[in-house]
Amino acid sequence: MKKYRQKNAAAGMVFMIMFLVSAVLSVIYPGMFGAIGAVEVSAAGTVPEFTGWVQDDASLLSSEEEDALEKECARVSEVHGMGVYIVTTQDFGGGDIKNWQRQIFTEYGLGADCADSGVMLAISMAARDWGLVGFGEAQGAFTTYGRERMGELILDDLSDGEFYDAFARYVSMADDYLTAYEEGKPYTEDHHYGEGWRIPLIIGVSFLLSLSVSLVIVLTWKKSMNTRVRRDGALEYMREGSFQLSNRTDRFLYHTVSRTKRQKESSSGSGSGGMHSDHSGTSGKF
Repeated sequence: MKKYRQKNAAAGMVFMIMFLVSAVLSVIYPGMFGAIGAVEVSAAGTVPEFTGWVQDDASLLSSEEEDALEKECARVSEVHGMGVYIVTTQDFGGGDIKNWQRQIFTEYGLGADCADSGVMLAISMAARDWGLVGFGEAQGAFTTYGRERMGELILDDLSDGEFYDAFARYVSMADDYLTAYEEGKPYTEDHHYGEGWRIPLIIGVSFLLSLSVSLVIVLTWKKSMNTRVRRDGALEYMREGSFQLSNRTDRFLYHTVSRTKRQKESSSGSGSGGMHSDHSGTSGKF
């Protein structure tokens, strides 16, 4: 009996020591025990939930801009039955951004409401990467030529940090691409985008409007200057002996500067302008 009591006393002493040590540690390092449980939470929350058509994890857009793009992507996706997505991130982790996009499309089940078809523009700020990938039937609308042409037209805005303008143009072009595909005329090397009859027509109409406005202004000025009787010679306006030339100087009044845009140097790749293309995607730097 005496030995049993001694064992109980020893066990109680050990428990008391452990309790005191735990209490001291919790006071000195208050976040120690909470951090153990936080590991599971943070590990589960490292990948944010993809909601909607626009995922701006790099915070490149204002809330108003993101809402506007979200609505337009939803409209184009509903009209054509193919998803139009925009994804931004600070760092996609390196490698080929196109493979990262394909992983996102698969893991999040994007395109589930569109027969697994769609197109995605992705931006990574760490190394200034961009990627454009088509999925499913949308690959027929976004040909290699079409993707590289789109990259050419949005690249300047991306380089200048005008991300909303670049994304808005991407969505507008995606609408055009999908419409052309549905009409059986996707944009290819034989059917160029933005080089049809509409461009010369727009230029011609703009020229005629500018010419008309200029003529109206010049004729108005001319009419307002006809306030005196016309004379045949300039000498009739000068009194005899009133003009004496005492000094002559040459004064520089105007100069004209012509600027030519310097072409950016680009690395060679499987696409044009430093772009790299495979069967369904195109990527590059901005």
